[in-house]
Order: sequence, then structure tokens, then C-alpha cells
Amino acid sequence: MFRLSVLGLTACESPLISEETAPVDDFGMEEHTDPLDGFSRAMMELNFFLDDYLLQPAATAYKALTPGFVQTGVGNFTQYVKLPFYMVNDILQWKMDHFAQNFWIMTVNTFTGVGLVNGAGYFDVYAKPNDFGITLHTWGADPGFDVTLPFLGPTCFRDFVGSIVGLVADPVGIIANYHDYRFANYSVTGLGYIHGRSGYLGQLESLRKESYDPYVTIKSIIEQKRNSELKENE
Repeated sequence: MFRLSVLGLTACESPLISEETAPVDDFGMEEHTDPLDGFSRAMMELNFFLDDYLLQPAATAYKALTPGFVQTGVGNFTQYVKLPFYMVNDILQWKMDHFAQNFWIMTVNTFTGVGLVNGAGYFDVYAKPNDFGITLHTWGADPGFDVTLPFLGPTCFRDFVGSIVGLVADPVGIIANYHDYRFANYSVTGLGYIHGRSGYLGQLESLRKESYDPYVTIKSIIEQKRNSELKENE
């Protein structure tokens, strides 16, 4: 759901441009246009409402009632099921070193506990997250305009397209739907959101109270994190 670091419509074309000509600011961060400021602020308020009355209460209960070892297993498994899609994007970006690392982690964690135990972590080897938005960036896609959407949070057009592709082209989701395990797939996804939200209980609330403009602050945090991910991937 709503991203902070876990927190991120109109159909239009996002032009492809080279890495060298991508618009950046003085700090090397991509600049986005924001023609939908009013709409985005309204969607941010909707996301605050959904968080206040849905995600935060669920995450609070999960944190209070679930034993620590179960939470660790949930975190490991929700990361484990993302690995196949990471690897698809590794191949699309021709980052075979990342692919090899993610494949090794998936193999080790499969045999050490079907994804519930992070066996690869004992070797100090961790997953290299990837997504189709990063793939589009690697291919030279312009970020396009900024927009805030229900559940997704602040994002740009390129990453919105990447999120849609992630929903329909995730190998685990495709296999689960093919074998009629949709409920299990949706349950794991929802549990992943709750587990992620439980990791920063109180932080979003404090940010909203202390920031002069929470919309700008949260949008800036997400943009900085995303630019850091893109830079790290390069």
C-alpha cells in the first residue's frame, strides 16, 4: 500500500531519452514535472486516511500479537517471493552479477526453509532488489510527470508503468493464478505490506505532525530514496 520507504493515469507516452540527456538537478537527481499537484495532494490525504484506519491498525496488531520469530519468517518469505521478478529485471538490464546473486540466494533459502529462513544471510549475502521501473530507467525512459495514487503513493509516470508491469508479469503471481492460488498470493502480498508498515510505526505519524507540509516532505523522501536506488543500480 502507501509507501514511505515502503510507502510510492492518464495514458500518455513517456519519451525515451539517453542517460546523458535525462533531466537532473544540481545534485544529480532526476527532476520531474508536477502538473497534478492538486490531485496528488487529494490522493495523499486519501492514503493518510487508508493508513490511519486500515494499514496502521493492522500493523500495530501484527506487531503486538505476532512472536518475533514469526515476524522474521514473514519478512524473509515476502522478500523470497520477490526474487524471481528481481531476476527477470536483472536479465532485462543485463546485470548478470545481480542475477547470479539473487539466484544463489533463492536457491540457498529454498533449501534452508522454503524462504522462511534467510540462510544466505549467514554468508552475509543479501538480495539485490530490482523492478521494471528501474528497467525502464536503464533503457533510457524519461521519468515523466509526478503523481500520487491511491495505495501506491507518490510516484512518477515511468514507475507507475513499472508497477503495473510488476502486477501482471510477476512470475510468482502468474504461477499462483494459473494454479488457482490467487487467495494465497494476495494474502502474502497483503501480509508483506503489513509487515513493512510495522517496521516504522510512529514515524509516519511524527512526520505528519512535525512537517509544515507533509505532502512535500513525504514526496521528497520517496524521490530521494528512488534516486538512490537508481544510482545504486547503475
